[in-house]
Amino acid sequence: MKKALAVIGILIVIYATFATVDCVRLKTAPKGTKPIITVSETETENREKYTGLGYSVCYYTDKSSGEAENIYGAEFRLFDEFLIWGWVE
Repeated sequence: MKKALAVIGILIVIYATFATVDCVRLKTAPKGTKPIITVSETETENREKYTGLGYSVCYYTDKSSGEAENIYGAEFRLFDEFLIWGWVE
């Protein structure tokens, strides 16, 4: 039983480290950067959402016809519930 708990604890620490590293990387990377492991992508008229392993990053875009895409906001959510960071210009 102790070995199983130790393995689960180690896996939780590894996941938390991975999610923290990707969170910091996405916050400091150029606008529109995808997670290291992207599970799914969803694109609408004004939003691009990339889902990673237990977290997601959304970029809010302004896609005017004939103009380049402008990203004016982003947010990083853990389990699609908890907002870790976000910004809007």
